[in-house]
Amino acid sequence: MILVLTAEQTAPRELQVINDILDAGLELLHIRKYSFSDDEMSQFINGIATPYRNRLVMHSHHHLAEQFNIKRLHFNEHDRKLGIQNQFSQQIIRSTSVHSIHDFNRLDHQWSYALLSPMFLSISKLNHGAKHTVKKELKHRDNQQVHLIGLAGIHAENIISLYQDGVDGVALLGTIWKSEQPLINFKKCLQIDFSYSS
Repeated sequence: MILVLTAEQTAPRELQVINDILDAGLELLHIRKYSFSDDEMSQFINGIATPYRNRLVMHSHHHLAEQFNIKRLHFNEHDRKLGIQNQFSQQIIRSTSVHSIHDFNRLDHQWSYALLSPMFLSISKLNHGAKHTVKKELKHRDNQQVHLIGLAGIHAENIISLYQDGVDGVALLGTIWKSEQPLINFKKCLQIDFSYSS
């Protein structure tokens, strides 16, 4: 399983790239635009082809989800600890973020999956993962009811090593948005994911 997270800041040709990678087979797109106003978020979502609404995951502006028929909401670590996810219908598919295998192992069945990071030194966030990565912690996973998605520093050359260590999927960020060829990079990762999981 491959997810893509948007950059928090606007990226060149962003909506075109998003539509292209959704066309190419992206399973889920996480929209991370915390600084957007409601109008900016609405315009952004309207720039994504309507048939792909069921593949969108909102990190913020959760109150707009129903208007766009978006059923997937992501709650960061801070929001999860406040219990904000409990304000939403049970029909919503919930995901969250964690930064240690200990925190991942404590998640219950209300979570569909969790992003665990940093797996490697981040491509997009300066020095994130320079002192500590969580890849070695994967061997201590004892929670199988929540899918574990690896995040940070992931590209076509290191995906297989993560699957071998037990992740259920990977999330791409820097390899898409810091690249001159985002669609080519995505397709390479998708091909590896497909060949490993089939």
